Amino acid sequence: MLISARKRRIAVVSIAVLAACVMAIRAYRWVTPRPPQQAGHLSALEASSQSASGQRYSYRCTRVVDGDTIQVTELGPVRLIGIDTPEMNYDLGVPQPFAREAKTFCERLVDGKEVSLEFDVQKRDKYGRVLAYVFVGRTFVNAELVKVGLAKAYHIPPNRKYRTMFKRLERQAKDKRRGIWSRPR
Repeated sequence: MLISARKRRIAVVSIAVLAACVMAIRAYRWVTPRPPQQAGHLSALEASSQSASGQRYSYRCTRVVDGDTIQVTELGPVRLIGIDTPEMNYDLGVPQPFAREAKTFCERLVDGKEVSLEFDVQKRDKYGRVLAYVFVGRTFVNAELVKVGLAKAYHIPPNRKYRTMFKRLERQAKDKRRGIWSRPR
């Protein structure tokens, strides 16, 4: 009986020490300032004042999910703000017209490359995806998809930074009957 009580005390003390260590590590991470290149997504997503500055953060694209959603290191899924491409409909197995073309175009621009993300007012959508404007070098990926007619301008407040540009590019793509606008209306 004495041995089991002693083992119980040792177990309780061990758990308390482990819990204290975990809390200390979390506290250290929370209070220790880190530069943006190390903190990456944390400082970018939590800093609401960044949206007006146009500051960009670099990541590597690891996968293109569809025309308007990519996966990047550290952040996971990123939804391109201000645009909407046809859906791949993975669950149904039948993509919408031009969905494959939009995905392929996006893959050529970003897959496996270093991308720069610029954030706006809202940092995540209702599905938990990061919302961002995506750049590869000087190429504005969101705008390119609209320009070639593989995406529609799609404004969801409060993110509105490039709304006027996207609407103008959509009008031009419609006038030239590019991509999704080449089909009869």
